[in-house]
Amino acid sequence: MASFLKHFRTVSGLTLLSRIMGFLRDAALAHVVGAGQTMDAYSMAFMMPNLLRRLFGEGALSAAFVPVFTQYLESGDRKAANRFMSLMIVLLVASLAAVTLVVEGALLVLRHSTEGLAKWHLIFGLAAVMFPFALTICLVALLQAALNCCRHFVMPALAPILLNLFIIGGAVAAALAAADDAVTQVYIIAGTIVAAGVVQVLIQVPALAKKGLRFFPVWDLRHEGLRRVLRLMGPMVLAIGIVQINTFMDSAVANLFSPYEVGKETFQIAGREVAYPMETGAASVLYFGQRLYNFPLGVFAIAMATVIFPELSRYAHRKDLAGMGRVASQGLRLTVFITIPAAFGLVLVCEPLLRLWLEHGRFAADPHALERAAWVTRVYALGIWAYSINHILIRVFYAGQDTRTPLRVALVAAVMNFGLNLVLIWPLAEMGLALATVISAVVQFAVLAAVLSRRLAHLEWRRLASTAGRTVVATGVMAGATAAGVYWAAPALGLAGRTAAIVQLVFGVVAGAGTYLAAAWLLRMTELRDLLARSSSVPDQDNHPKNP
Repeated sequence: MASFLKHFRTVSGLTLLSRIMGFLRDAALAHVVGAGQTMDAYSMAFMMPNLLRRLFGEGALSAAFVPVFTQYLESGDRKAANRFMSLMIVLLVASLAAVTLVVEGALLVLRHSTEGLAKWHLIFGLAAVMFPFALTICLVALLQAALNCCRHFVMPALAPILLNLFIIGGAVAAALAAADDAVTQVYIIAGTIVAAGVVQVLIQVPALAKKGLRFFPVWDLRHEGLRRVLRLMGPMVLAIGIVQINTFMDSAVANLFSPYEVGKETFQIAGREVAYPMETGAASVLYFGQRLYNFPLGVFAIAMATVIFPELSRYAHRKDLAGMGRVASQGLRLTVFITIPAAFGLVLVCEPLLRLWLEHGRFAADPHALERAAWVTRVYALGIWAYSINHILIRVFYAGQDTRTPLRVALVAAVMNFGLNLVLIWPLAEMGLALATVISAVVQFAVLAAVLSRRLAHLEWRRLASTAGRTVVATGVMAGATAAGVYWAAPALGLAGRTAAIVQLVFGVVAGAGTYLAAAWLLRMTELRDLLARSSSVPDQDNHPKNP
């Protein structure tokens, strides 16, 4: 029943390596760039091509492409599958090339018009350098989706590792070439990101050939597969990318409602001088907080969604709703089992982790940056379980080619997030932006789950509730052990500084992970067995109560 678990372990392991490389990348950025105006500008500029990647590449386009391409593969007509894939590649490159030209022109105009606004001038300049990355990385995402449909997950999972290596190399080169010029440094880093995109495309080609996937130029706007993708894709843009859209809005609001130059502490509204609700560096601490909560999200939730989606699509194509319900239910149970302890663990260990990760170089020059980043991380972490489950729920809808329901829910969540952003920043500063994202994600989860429970009767909600209850109990035990490791171990040993942070992190993680696994074993949670089993298949019977 769970043939996707073997692939999940592969993707999750490689994603873990990628996230570790991502930590090294961001440590390099923190050291070289810091947490001030320059990092605010870089984080916002990088989000522009990255948002397009997540919405169209890894998001809507991939989600629309997978069910249709899977049907071609299931029919056994490899020639038709290759023709469809080739057409999608040609149209993607042509459309994104046109978009890139238009956006580049607009960014250059905006850069010229913001000569007197240092931060926004830098944002638009960096975005102009990095935006071509959107074209290459969206193409990478399409090629990865094709490989995933053929049950090849290794090469797609390696691509982010390569990007992180390029950025680390760019940061080192920037520090050596322009040690005293932070603006020049971020432009050097931006250039390495564009180069990484090209190399990421090239490394996918041998894997495609090995799977018998061949590209050839083709142009057919009346192709039935293309029409189906376009019908599916439009509503998917917001639905699958709501977390990314909310994250982008967080960064935009952080830049708009924090000083755009040193010494400028107020702005005008209706002729009145109003103090900025956030300090300089708000976008920077959001960036680093987002990197931390994205760690469990990418390693576990997105890896699970990636491998489960082709399986769901196969069952949907065969109209096997029972099989579809079993796979979706197991994916949801495993996601709950992993993400609830990950969320509360991150809340407890984020401060020593941030201290070891970021407190050096230019970042350490701001005495409040670490505390601000820690509070943002804690708030974001509270929603990890909701972000993660939403990825699974949305793909269940998409496997059945229902795109309208997730779209409607996502629109409500996006509007709610933006409204809450504008309200919560005044009492909570950048923490309000994180809290708005959490609230909108929880609302999205509640509505999607309610609708899906009526649509797909084969979902095993009782088993999921049992897993959630046991997970909460085990997480409570874990939280006590982790808190003891973080808040008792270092003071008991009389340690301080970085040594104390190392002890806090090691004791907290080891104590927390050990007690959680022990509690899960004592509670006879079969999710633990499923994740650790060497076999790629998992029997249906377990100790959970079954739905009637």
